[in-house]
Amino acid sequence: MKKTLRVMLSAALTMSVVAGCSTQKVDNKATETPKATTETKVETAKAATNEFGWEVPSKPIEFSYYYADAINPDKTKKNSDLMHKYLLEKFNVNINKITFDAKKEDKLNLMLASGDYPEVIANMDEATVAKWVAQGKVLEIGPTIDKVAPNVKTQLGDLYKTYLTNGKLYALPGYWGSLPIPDFSAHIRYDYWKELGTPKFETPDQYYDVLKKIQEKHPKNDKGEKTYALSGFAPVTEKIVPTLAGMWGLKDGNKISADGKITHWINTPEGLELTLFMNKIYRDGLLDPDTFINKYENMKAKMSTDRVMGFIGAWWIGWNAGHEVWQKSDPNWNEEKRFMQVSAKAATADKAYLSGKNSRSTGMTVITNKAKNPEEIMKWLNFSVTDTGTRLIGWGVPNTDKSIWNFKDGKASFVESQKQAIIDSKFDYDAGDLLGMDLYNLVTSQGITKDDGKSAYWFDQNFNDNAKWKKMMNDNLKDTIYDNTVGDIKIPANDPLAITDKQVKDLLESQWAKAVMSKTEEESRSNYAALKEKLNSAGLDKIEKYKTDEYQRRLKEWK
Repeated sequence: MKKTLRVMLSAALTMSVVAGCSTQKVDNKATETPKATTETKVETAKAATNEFGWEVPSKPIEFSYYYADAINPDKTKKNSDLMHKYLLEKFNVNINKITFDAKKEDKLNLMLASGDYPEVIANMDEATVAKWVAQGKVLEIGPTIDKVAPNVKTQLGDLYKTYLTNGKLYALPGYWGSLPIPDFSAHIRYDYWKELGTPKFETPDQYYDVLKKIQEKHPKNDKGEKTYALSGFAPVTEKIVPTLAGMWGLKDGNKISADGKITHWINTPEGLELTLFMNKIYRDGLLDPDTFINKYENMKAKMSTDRVMGFIGAWWIGWNAGHEVWQKSDPNWNEEKRFMQVSAKAATADKAYLSGKNSRSTGMTVITNKAKNPEEIMKWLNFSVTDTGTRLIGWGVPNTDKSIWNFKDGKASFVESQKQAIIDSKFDYDAGDLLGMDLYNLVTSQGITKDDGKSAYWFDQNFNDNAKWKKMMNDNLKDTIYDNTVGDIKIPANDPLAITDKQVKDLLESQWAKAVMSKTEEESRSNYAALKEKLNSAGLDKIEKYKTDEYQRRLKEWK
């Protein structure tokens, strides 16, 4: 959720962002922060237990890990500096975080093929974990947890058993747990909406009618560029459609029957309806024509230059591409110039399911067979999973003149000026990043801490009732949140069906664009029918059966 939370996550980390392993041989950029000096290590070794309750080791705990995502290494290095120094001084733990400007799938495949990979890998999906386990590259960590990491089981509670494979544990979740707040929504330009008198809407069609009226009043921006009712970015069927389908009562793009049968949205009447909805916007000339090829930055540029009236997807997109830009760049900005997050529900749906919560997390951390001392790594994870560790990793370095929190005598407190900045929507996230906020999550919960029952990992989610715009958003969307822990199902990479799944997804994106961007409704219906036939011929029915079987298994074994 950095989700503007930075966005749209404790104790003993000393970070050094390095090119690390010889994967640097490929043409992807990685960078490095300074490692600990001998003098510093000797000094920190004198400590027994620090104020966080961490037993400072006489020798540094040191390991490398790759965070599997496309991340700018220079930015990571810059944001690591302060936390690196703080944790080095306080904890005597040196963790080399590796990041690359490369797709994580490509990088992980290269690492696996070359044999060059670090001791720990974070943000793996479970399908990829299964692939690495099958090749003997990942260690079983259950016995190590039993030996040195009791906090892991205590904190995960009933979730722990859901990570077992044939009784064995190979991976732990990062960003597990959940907050009772929305993640996805429809968006509308609030100041323009207010110009119209804030007309109410309930259904997707009514939502679009309002967007259309707003666009009629603002057909061009101040540079004379054409405006659009709605925009998006690729892959649309992953970034937008699950939320859109939720407006028609589907969960994460699926219809789930009472007995646990899963049907992909393309095989439902609702799928056709939402396609015709998007086609109508396209035929009206009000769908951004680049929607299916936009990268996020392209869409953000349009949204932040007053060319887009609405968006469907993650709430932090509207914030990051809207008022967070304007409040810095527009000297005349006022707080009503923003995107507001709202709900819409089709008349045929019982409920809008916009934000599915998977308490298990979809990003997993593994210890590979390259680990020199798995027990030392697990000791760090044992601390980072605690409530105190959660605050340190989520909120960054405490007790400085720029910190957002203080930690003294075992108690945490917020810096009032930083708290107020969040409430006023004026918090400087770039400055927060420099504190190391959410930079080193390996197995930390993004839910509510257990010790006080109210602290949230994401700093900017701690004051929702006091923050006018957050409260308005949460009130608008409170009935759209649902538990999707059982229903969030991925096909393991070592299953032959995984190839089919990828082919279906690729075909879905390209062919659904064709259905949406049809010249007539009749043509859209025809293209949709053809897409449906192609997907089922390609194996979508097999994927539905796999997910149905897995869903029903989970209902029996996880409850």
